[in-house]
Amino acid sequence: MRASVYALIVTIIVIIAGVSAYWWSTGSHGSENVPIVKQGDKISVKYYGYIYYGGERVIFDTNIKEVAEDNITYPKAVSYKWTGNFDPLTFTVGDHTMIPGFEKGVIGMKLNETKTIVVPPSEGYPFDWTKVQNYSLVQTIPVVENLTLQDFKKRFNQQNPLDNAIYRDNEHGWYCLVLQINPTNNIVTIMNEPQIGKYYQPYQNISTLKIYVENIKDGKIIYKYDIEKLPILLPNGGIIDWQNSTMFRINHNKEVAGKTLYFVVTVIKIEESS
Repeated sequence: MRASVYALIVTIIVIIAGVSAYWWSTGSHGSENVPIVKQGDKISVKYYGYIYYGGERVIFDTNIKEVAEDNITYPKAVSYKWTGNFDPLTFTVGDHTMIPGFEKGVIGMKLNETKTIVVPPSEGYPFDWTKVQNYSLVQTIPVVENLTLQDFKKRFNQQNPLDNAIYRDNEHGWYCLVLQINPTNNIVTIMNEPQIGKYYQPYQNISTLKIYVENIKDGKIIYKYDIEKLPILLPNGGIIDWQNSTMFRINHNKEVAGKTLYFVVTVIKIEESS
């Protein structure tokens, strides 16, 4: 009786071991059939990309609606642009439509896998120092200026200036009086009219950049830039991204240029190359 019980137990163990071995074998075999991204494959991905600025993670690009809409969990870089397009990003690996670090990072990923790809500056966007200019925080400007008509239009957003009209200066925030228009020489003469000791906001939609008028002397206005928080995206596409006690710089590179980039990528489709 005891021998038969032992035999039964041994039989059950053998059966369980066999079933387990079969399950492990088929499971491993199945995983081998999961597509893996390789050179030449056409793939589609969902992603968001971020950089660090001042120790804070900021999103500069995404095709995920939830990430785009959530500015608390996913604060945005100053250059982030809402496109409203959340279609998958589709490209062929190796055709160089993507930056090198991104292409290298997706190789070896499995279908439906999510991975964070770290792209060093050398494999991302190059930084061009010729696109960077330094400026003094303290500057001067004549009370009376002669501007070309083109410069006037750019500075005041006006197509046809009028004599004795008053316009807001979009580069400084104060108001100016048109003293004279000389169409023959294409010159507009203006008078800047700020007040000493007053702050002005150069760009109406940028609250973190102000100008403080320190003095008006000998026909010149002495003013100082007051930068509350960096970075600041200017209307011309430049970014104020650095300052010290005397200087600040305007960077006309892309905000991501020269930075380590992080992409959280999910592969949602793989069309294997023939």
